[in-house]
Amino acid sequence: MRTREGQSRSLNNEEFQVVIDYTLANSRYPLRDSALLAVSFYCGLRVMEIAELDLEDILNSEGELKQTFALRKVATKGAKGGVAYASHASLRETLSKYIVQIRSIKSTDSKAVFVSKHLKRFSKSSLSRHLGTLYRKAGFEGATGYAGRRSLGRNLNRNGVSIFNIQKILRHSDIKTTQRYIDVDEDMLANLVSTV
Repeated sequence: MRTREGQSRSLNNEEFQVVIDYTLANSRYPLRDSALLAVSFYCGLRVMEIAELDLEDILNSEGELKQTFALRKVATKGAKGGVAYASHASLRETLSKYIVQIRSIKSTDSKAVFVSKHLKRFSKSSLSRHLGTLYRKAGFEGATGYAGRRSLGRNLNRNGVSIFNIQKILRHSDIKTTQRYIDVDEDMLANLVSTV
């Protein structure tokens, strides 16, 4: 269920695991697609930022995943650049597996981290449609290509992270934007009231 007209549904960790399990079992490109989902869900990247990620943005000189991904200005909203935090263990495992087992052996001139079946960089619109399709096939209607980003904001909020830190992680210039990303969680509200 969407929170507002035009906004993607967000998922909790258990729901996201259902999407990952379904994708690994049913996708034509299971490692790539699970890595795409993980980057969205655990880093909170926008679709355009995922599409524009290059291997040099995420790998150090030894070919290992960086702890933070430097987002190039050309790849970010408002051409501001930024940093994405790649510290979650599940993200690192999923992305490393994809890079080692799939991406490193693809013969292509593209520097893109994620390539389509045609070995070309995804466009923003095709990647957004693809992510939405992965969620829908896993049974999550209303989840779009931005579900991972919204989910990160919601899950951080639910874990008690301040809205100011969530704003920094999601790289919003205005905190009002961050407020729109955070769903009102009825269970959390009930638990808060029960402690008074």
